[in-house]
Amino acid sequence: MPNLRRDFVRGLFAFAAAQSASVLPSSARMVTALFDQHGAQDINPDFDPDAYNFWAGFLDSDAEPITASGGQTTGRGGGSIADRDTQPVFLHYGTEGFKNAAELDPKKLIPDGDVMVSVNTSTIKIRSEDQATFQKLQNAQIRVDVAQKSAILPILEAMVYTVVAGMRSEDSKKASSGHTAAAAKPKVTIQSISIASDATWQKMQNIALPGGEGRWGFNLEAQKKDSLFGKVLQNLVKEVGLFVPMLGFPGIAVSALQSFNLLYGAMHAQPVSIMKGNPLRVFATQEAIQKTGAPGSVTGIQLQSGTYLLVPANQLPPADQLKNLTVSQGRVVPPNTAIEELDAVAGDTLKDVTYVTFEVEVTPTTLFMGAAPKKSA
Repeated sequence: MPNLRRDFVRGLFAFAAAQSASVLPSSARMVTALFDQHGAQDINPDFDPDAYNFWAGFLDSDAEPITASGGQTTGRGGGSIADRDTQPVFLHYGTEGFKNAAELDPKKLIPDGDVMVSVNTSTIKIRSEDQATFQKLQNAQIRVDVAQKSAILPILEAMVYTVVAGMRSEDSKKASSGHTAAAAKPKVTIQSISIASDATWQKMQNIALPGGEGRWGFNLEAQKKDSLFGKVLQNLVKEVGLFVPMLGFPGIAVSALQSFNLLYGAMHAQPVSIMKGNPLRVFATQEAIQKTGAPGSVTGIQLQSGTYLLVPANQLPPADQLKNLTVSQGRVVPPNTAIEELDAVAGDTLKDVTYVTFEVEVTPTTLFMGAAPKKSA
């Protein structure tokens, strides 16, 4: 058993170290053969079948966007009430304020063609109740996935851009070094994630979406301190900070990511989800919506340049509460908040809401060499 666990961790590091889509599929086939449900149970003593099944089927279905607010969330898809409660709601902040990204005006999208997208994590705000969960369970993670619908070339497989960031609480770090301290009262936590200085997050700045359509998934959760994930995290996360980038795949084949998901799910141990959901369809062009054949009833979110605010459905504030707020350096605050007061004011604004902000930029491009760009009205 110790050898199996050691090989598991070694395999994870090898998989994470492989950075090209041409290398990953061969590694992925090995992972698929090793980490079926029975193999995962042998390797991980804290194996969680629900988490394993979620990640094993993560790419198999699309989530339905949440479109209501004020605790009365609705969606056209199925799933349990608990799943809908923790599903991330995608709000867009632009010149017209906050709007549900599933209800934006499609006429403001890029008309047609291919697009390049940058998805830059800006700020993570953790409400005190969720921070208490993180402190109790000692480790947490966020995961961002942006997938292509179609491959750039017919001979290639569609790709996914994935980043996983891990967190270890200060209490956990002190305990692992032999120091103990009285548990501090949880408080609202706000952290910026620097894109410019971190190579892992930079991989999300050049995402090609052929035809202007893709999928976007986001998950935020905590896990048991003694899980296999926590043990791996202790080796990977050395920096001080709430969330530290841990694994990044800058364009991994869908089949390879599916195999990685088996490994990823096998690491889990009784996770507590703050935000949990399968990927949502995203449309960055008017043409992509029209090609669905049902543009008036398409289920997905629209992708425009601007700030995206992701919140759990069960914490989604009413529209009336958001209309008098703005976004400054990724923080949701009242207008004209002084720069030096942003963290303090953001901590008192939407106090009972955990959220993550992303700075998104969408630009038209031509992905096929020699192809003439389409003319748009």
